[in-house]
Amino acid sequence: MSDPQHEPYDGLATLYAMGALNARERTAFESHLEVCRACVDAVTTLLPVSHGLAHAAPPVEPPESLRARVLQSATGEDASPLVPDRETLDAMFTSIEEPDAPTVHVAEPAKSGPGALFWIAATLLLAAAGAVGWYVAELDRRVTDLRAAVDAANALTEQANTSLALARTQANERDVVLTILAGTDVERLELDGQPIAPRARARVLWDTDRRMVFLASDVPALAAGDVYQLWFVLPDGPASAALVEPDGTGSVTTLVDVPDTIPLPVTMAVTVEPDGGMPAPTGDIYLLGQVN
Repeated sequence: MSDPQHEPYDGLATLYAMGALNARERTAFESHLEVCRACVDAVTTLLPVSHGLAHAAPPVEPPESLRARVLQSATGEDASPLVPDRETLDAMFTSIEEPDAPTVHVAEPAKSGPGALFWIAATLLLAAAGAVGWYVAELDRRVTDLRAAVDAANALTEQANTSLALARTQANERDVVLTILAGTDVERLELDGQPIAPRARARVLWDTDRRMVFLASDVPALAAGDVYQLWFVLPDGPASAALVEPDGTGSVTTLVDVPDTIPLPVTMAVTVEPDGGMPAPTGDIYLLGQVN
């Protein structure tokens, strides 16, 4: 491997899996397993192989001469002419081989030793990362909800401001209407219903400041897409004065803006026109008021 810190452990995974490391080497390599995923993978792969090799060869009955040499090497005494029974030999061989046979227990660190510590630490890190991700997602959801609430509050505020402005405008118009109606120096023009609306009645009043109000009653309801249009009828042609809409009872109260170019008093008329009004009358005349 290219990592200088890993070089001292190159090849030790195989020896560790085979149980060929001494106690000092095994301790050092197991400490290395805590931080090296590659070595953990290598040992995990090699352990089944080493265990399989231990049982791959069929058992062979050793010759009597080999038994005698082993016994002499172990005890330092000449071999007895008597051949020990199999149970005694098995006990002797077990006592001879036991110091060099840690291989059976090598797999334990993979379950509860340093390798397991490495994976436990990794699992904790992943769990912490998942918890942080959940917290960030929850925070983002709360921010989104808060923004939606703020937007809704702003929309309500804007709607309230619009309603307030409309109420103030209506209040101002009402005050102007009341001032005109209560004034002592007020002129008026009566408008009569025409054959298409015989019961309709209207009156136009204005004061010396040229503030004008149009009042009407019993005005017929209109079809969808139509509107009533009030006209100043001048010698050189009619001029639009206002668009008027009756309420559910057929009543109308509308302030009229009178341009300085319009001489008062003046003949006035009401016609039915397409919604939005027209530059010149095109519909039937519903109300007409002429200057005497």
